[in-house]
Amino acid sequence: MSYMSYPQRSTWLEFLGFPPGYGPWTYRAIPEPLISSELARLASAHVITSKTTTTGCVSLQPSPDPDDRSQDRFVVLDWDGWLFSAVFDGHGGEEAVDYVVQELPSLIHAALAKALADAGTAPPAPSTVSTLLQSSIQAVDDALTDRVKHLFPDEATLAVLTDEQIKSTINGPTNPNNLAILRCMRGTTALVSLVDPKKENLWVASLGDCQAVLGAKNSNGTWDATILSVNHSGKNPAEVARIRKEHPNESECIKFDRVLGAIAVTRAIGDHIFKLPVSYTRRVFMNCVPGFSVSSKLEHFLPHNKSPPYLSALADIKHVALQPSTANISESFLILCSDGLVDLYEHTNARRPTLEEILTQWVHILGERMNSRGAKVSDGADKENAALVLLRHALMAGGVDDPDRLAQMLTVEIPCRWMDDTTVLVQTL
Repeated sequence: MSYMSYPQRSTWLEFLGFPPGYGPWTYRAIPEPLISSELARLASAHVITSKTTTTGCVSLQPSPDPDDRSQDRFVVLDWDGWLFSAVFDGHGGEEAVDYVVQELPSLIHAALAKALADAGTAPPAPSTVSTLLQSSIQAVDDALTDRVKHLFPDEATLAVLTDEQIKSTINGPTNPNNLAILRCMRGTTALVSLVDPKKENLWVASLGDCQAVLGAKNSNGTWDATILSVNHSGKNPAEVARIRKEHPNESECIKFDRVLGAIAVTRAIGDHIFKLPVSYTRRVFMNCVPGFSVSSKLEHFLPHNKSPPYLSALADIKHVALQPSTANISESFLILCSDGLVDLYEHTNARRPTLEEILTQWVHILGERMNSRGAKVSDGADKENAALVLLRHALMAGGVDDPDRLAQMLTVEIPCRWMDDTTVLVQTL
């Protein structure tokens, strides 16, 4: 029986917060176990296995519209026992996130190789690894800036150029300058983890609003959750205070919990509309083809762009000394995810849990699962993929599992995307 052979039903998607009267929409009432298989397929659920660890992976954007394709990316690599994992949440377009996926892992790998060589037979100091992670992320963003400044060194250079001269410099489907400009116009968050070969040290670098949480079994046999990411958004009081301090007397540097009232994250790679002087936006970015893909109208916030940069590319780094596993049984795991996973808990009939409550709940769910399955967070089968377990829990907003709701979420025929790009990695340590 084909996918389209299942009966059509109507849904209002009220559990996603759509207002009354918006709909109804048609979906396919696919029963179990086929709807679970469809979830695994749409999320490209798979497990990456190395000599010492397994990583469950999912990445979901169910909208069939090519213009709505996911801008999330993830990377899982093994560098001679050093475990590198990363989640990137692109926004405004794919150019910046694709560039970061291409450049950042190799940049960190090279910096790590140098640190190991410099340290000789001794392991590098944790602070050394923390510094190289932070500096590598900053370097990728600086490289984007340098490419624009190579074309247009300063505002005085821009002032003597006509719009036609600028357009001829930056536009054209085969013009490499066009891609350089687009990479600056788009943006991405970054969440990077690194684990040493002996699994004694874990580093997490966070830039933006992706989430990282460590689950570890304590001496009492229960599971503790340690949040290792920092939420760099306009809803973080510390970030708001930092930006207001950097931009005194600018009352609208933060507005509606957004930078200049336009962008939710306060730190990111790219997004140079919030980093370079406003003349670069008006003369360069606004003359670029293709143009911006932003939800806020430029004329609403550009007048408030008075003293950039407003966004930072300085990542927060957390280092954790891991407890050694006993009897070759993994007793800890790391969850990395884009903000879409947390956003799925927003619309629930009950009180929405806090971010800390959500992340702690994930650890308890997977911890109990590890206890019952012989300490295996994933074993290579989609049904054993811990990331898939968390994705399904989030699609239910933490409530009772409902296959029909899942069918609505995955097959609704709606002309716009109805959920954020959502990526999850779960890695044994």
